[in-house]
Amino acid sequence: MKSILSILTVVLGGSAFAAGASAPLTPPVPAYGTCSSEVTYVRPASEGLSPEESHWLDSRRPQVVSALKSYLTLAAIPGFDVSTYVSTLSANGSAIPVIGQAYSGGGTRATMGGVGFYQSFDSRYSKSVAAKTGGLSQATTYVAGLSGGCEAIMALAINDFVDVQTLVTEGAFNNSAVPKSAYEPMQLKANAGFNLSIADVTGTAEIFYAAKGVIGPTFSGLFSSAAYTNGSVPLPFLIMAEGIPQGLPGSTSYDGILFPINNATNQTIYEISPIEFGSWQGRAQAFTPTSLLGTPLKAGVPVNQSKCVTGWDSSAWVLGAAVAAQADWVVIVDTNNTRGIFSRAESRRKRAELAYPPNETELIAESQVKELGAFITGVLPGILSLLGNATIQEVGYGLVTNPFLGYDKSEAGLQEQATLALVDAGESGQETPIWPLIQPVRKMDFLLVSDSSGVELSSGWMNGTNLINTAAMAIAKNVPFPKLPDVNTFLINNYTLAPSATLTFPDLTGCNEPEVPLLLYVADAPYSAYSNATTLVATGPSEAQIQLLLQNTLDLVSQSNTTWAQCIACGSILRSLERLGEAIPDQCKLCFERHCWQGEMATGTPAVRRTSSSIESEHNLRRMERDDVAARIFGNGNSIPRLDHP
Repeated sequence: MKSILSILTVVLGGSAFAAGASAPLTPPVPAYGTCSSEVTYVRPASEGLSPEESHWLDSRRPQVVSALKSYLTLAAIPGFDVSTYVSTLSANGSAIPVIGQAYSGGGTRATMGGVGFYQSFDSRYSKSVAAKTGGLSQATTYVAGLSGGCEAIMALAINDFVDVQTLVTEGAFNNSAVPKSAYEPMQLKANAGFNLSIADVTGTAEIFYAAKGVIGPTFSGLFSSAAYTNGSVPLPFLIMAEGIPQGLPGSTSYDGILFPINNATNQTIYEISPIEFGSWQGRAQAFTPTSLLGTPLKAGVPVNQSKCVTGWDSSAWVLGAAVAAQADWVVIVDTNNTRGIFSRAESRRKRAELAYPPNETELIAESQVKELGAFITGVLPGILSLLGNATIQEVGYGLVTNPFLGYDKSEAGLQEQATLALVDAGESGQETPIWPLIQPVRKMDFLLVSDSSGVELSSGWMNGTNLINTAAMAIAKNVPFPKLPDVNTFLINNYTLAPSATLTFPDLTGCNEPEVPLLLYVADAPYSAYSNATTLVATGPSEAQIQLLLQNTLDLVSQSNTTWAQCIACGSILRSLERLGEAIPDQCKLCFERHCWQGEMATGTPAVRRTSSSIESEHNLRRMERDDVAARIFGNGNSIPRLDHP
């Protein structure tokens, strides 16, 4: 992601960028206008899906059926009659599978993992077609991102889900310079009387990096394009957490800096789509139109009928709010990682019964402080100066007028709060953006999760903790979710080194959970290339290096095994077949028997692994420790350092 230092260089008059450069499209500037009497400004979550999402689903379902026909024909499950199945779906819309993809946080690594995941199931990519996985992306209804995964979502979403190879070859993710004109709307926004926050600064650079410089559209404006109105592409979500002001229930802070409490029973996960913003559970339990974010509301109606805001939801600001972790980084560094979401204390709690290795907590803590310290001392002061010499306590979030002020369906504390302080949802202890996808109203059947977070082990690989945290929250909030292995079992059984399925099947002991979504969890692993890059890396990846990372994701997803690809296809239709009362193909039964976790927890202590790649890459990448893996993957040039999200 684009260097914040380079942002300062250009905005403060430096010479890092070519003279005369201009952004292809500048972001919209918020403006006041007359409020409409025909708009529902806030609605309770208890109403279920919005009318707009329900209407969109009516357009999306026929597209899903058409895509499934092609995908299942390619997968060629033995003994399965695709034509008969598809004809049945066309006559019975409630049986159409609802499929979702979730892309974790984890910086550039997660961005590449997210777009690589989408490409691995894309029917337009010849290698995915050859692997028999191509086509599932076209049959996907929802996609969601967190932090670095939000970069992947936004890059795809604002380009109408063009194929990833086109994105890459046309300049996305290439770390190109952000032109000076891209930042001019910040001044215009301030001149119009709207407050700025760190999301305005970082969001502009982040979206320019990920999306070929297409930084102009509002997030809500995407919904007016033909690709969305005719249901040709999935509905995208970004998720965020919040810092709660001091003095209100649930507030957690250090030196006035707000950050979420990592407690499954006291979390609010906000989602934002081109349709609306809000939360199903937690403090809001309500939604407001994304297009009207920033509008002063009280008790669900405009405070002033001539002051409804449009343009606040620029795609740049939305992305900036979703990756606003900088305030938490200050806490981590100032407290030597004893406070904040990656704190030693929190790590010890999570690993209380797991020695992997005995000094794992200290290794992770030292790595975090080392990586983030340079940003705190060298870059952050300039950003705060750019924002009027504000303090990190004042602007270190994605700040927006609270649309739920005085709204009686929201919790009392939120009703009193004038402004929301949105932050990177990774601060909630969940690095995978599963929450919007498993809401019962969306009736998820098959959920595919790409986890490239790399914050759970000092080696930069995963141990299942973030997924387990989501499961804990699901239990607390009474949201159906599959039972999961514990961390010990994830590691001992190598579930984070190959795709692992908590695919539930009624006849299998421990997997008799027909009421929950099937979950395919794919943790980033070194299958054909090492991708465990650090949070802070020297330069952006070259196109050749991007291709290595994308190929690793495809190799990991497909396992270079067409029988496994058939198992993924079986997962996509299982719940649908159950609703139809149709027989499960024998091949699918074998798949679920082999690949479904059957509820048994492993015993013992996992060995400390120094993983090696399953396939030699063309560059013969060597195993190196996480602190210097960035130089190996991304190079070690003399360009301005780049900042990536943890």
